[in-house]
Amino acid sequence: MASGMLLSSLQVIPTAAPVYENVLKIAMPMAVALTLLETDVQRAFTDAGSTLKAFWIGAAGTILGTLVAFWIVGRHLGPDGWKIASCLCASYVGGSINYAATAQALELSSGSTLAAGIAADNLAMVLYFGIIMWIPADTRRPPPHITREEASELDAKPTSETIILSLTVAAASCTIGNALAALLPSTFAGCGLAIMALVASAFSAVAARACHSHSHSRSARGTSVAVFAGSQVIGGALMLLFFAVVGASCSIRDAVSAGWPLFTFILLLLLTHLGFTLGLGSQCKIPMRALLVASNANIGGPATAAAMANARCWKELVRPSILVGTLGYTIGTVIGCVLGTSTLRTMTPL
Repeated sequence: MASGMLLSSLQVIPTAAPVYENVLKIAMPMAVALTLLETDVQRAFTDAGSTLKAFWIGAAGTILGTLVAFWIVGRHLGPDGWKIASCLCASYVGGSINYAATAQALELSSGSTLAAGIAADNLAMVLYFGIIMWIPADTRRPPPHITREEASELDAKPTSETIILSLTVAAASCTIGNALAALLPSTFAGCGLAIMALVASAFSAVAARACHSHSHSRSARGTSVAVFAGSQVIGGALMLLFFAVVGASCSIRDAVSAGWPLFTFILLLLLTHLGFTLGLGSQCKIPMRALLVASNANIGGPATAAAMANARCWKELVRPSILVGTLGYTIGTVIGCVLGTSTLRTMTPL
């Protein structure tokens, strides 16, 4: 991310290009699907509960942070300050997709204000991801009981057959997910990634059951082969490409034009969100890794949360991160609009 941001700032590469859209729409979903194909389904759903709790805590932290930040610097944001604050609240409840939707709903007409806010939002988001990627988390687990057949699957080496099968099934999962999402009402426009995750999970579960049954039908010294061996390695490489595009898409020049009030507002909001999430989450005994992934889902959405879970080798949190991130797509705009019209519009800043 830092390298992409640096190169785009030096104008070595552009901040926007058609190939970036291909990475976001094709490569990133493929990366998530490939990661899910080689993930333990049972463990993923076991951890989904704590990630969902952490997500709601993070959403509450964003609302609190919006109120605190607007009370301190709201009068410096201009006549449309409450609308900008509402857009950022929506964005940090469930991802940047909510920013534009909230701006449209609240009729934020100033193009320059909207563009500057988006640029500042993107820059802050990239920096925030860099910070939470460095926060340590205890990922130790009690060693599970692994059978001889399961051990052979874990040790399975990628082959040309497993790689081409992984790519084929991942592409099929993305295609089916997008097709099913297109059949849903516009209210569920951001659910394509979540549906794709469910489809990929189904393929993974069926393949695991088939391999397990096949291993029992073979001789005692036979071993089963993981049919998707190597898929997570390919997915990890595509995730790195996604991170680079996120950084390159951030225009520091446009972000700086937003001025200090907007940056101060975002800083106060994010600090409150992070402090509230980690503080209350720790009191509720939620694992740190779940808190960090849920916070990423709040700020960036399902794509960045899944990328973070994959990058930090928390494979069991990839599915939960997509599920809670998609939930953020659904509720973020509503929360931002309600908070803006009911509270921020009539609130008297400091």
